Amino acid sequence: MITQDKSGSGLKPRKRLIALVDLAGFAKAFQAHSDLEMAAFLQEYYAACEGRLVEAGGTVIKYMGDSCMAVFPPDAAQRCAEAVIDLGAAVEVLGEKFGVVISLGANLHIAEVVEGDFGVGANRKPDIVGRGVNQTFMLGGGPGIRASEPVYRSLASDQRTPWRKHKPPAIYVLESAGGVYRGLGKGPAANAQRW
Repeated sequence: MITQDKSGSGLKPRKRLIALVDLAGFAKAFQAHSDLEMAAFLQEYYAACEGRLVEAGGTVIKYMGDSCMAVFPPDAAQRCAEAVIDLGAAVEVLGEKFGVVISLGANLHIAEVVEGDFGVGANRKPDIVGRGVNQTFMLGGGPGIRASEPVYRSLASDQRTPWRKHKPPAIYVLESAGGVYRGLGKGPAANAQRW
């Protein structure tokens, strides 16, 4: 593990709560809409992400189509979860406004990452990389909110009730947010191997 950046590039290992959110059903929802309508929707979605996640103490790292990656301090699990739940409600309202059926999918994980400016020249931008980022993606896909064991354990005891455990690896799915745990289509043994 890198403990000190010797390249002069400013890369630093950090423990972060990673929030990866995207829109389940986005491509299908916009098949019957113009590209301009899709762009207008995404602009409002990005504003909702920025508002909810940054207000809760997060930093948006990047937008990738209908996805948003943000980081929070590792002790901000409750604030992050509440912001993502609130963002899910905002996405439903936004879907109604644009006449599309769409829902939020989110993966939350606490892990070591390497953060810094990546890229070359004018394309150099802040980002995070590492196995922790990969693990965040592997928590599953589709609608619903999924939290890894470290996030779940960081929640206050009285805030853990609505989360249902799936394993292996242990992933907690917020029941009220809907969604079925798919684990990227892998069986329990394959999921356990990835961790």
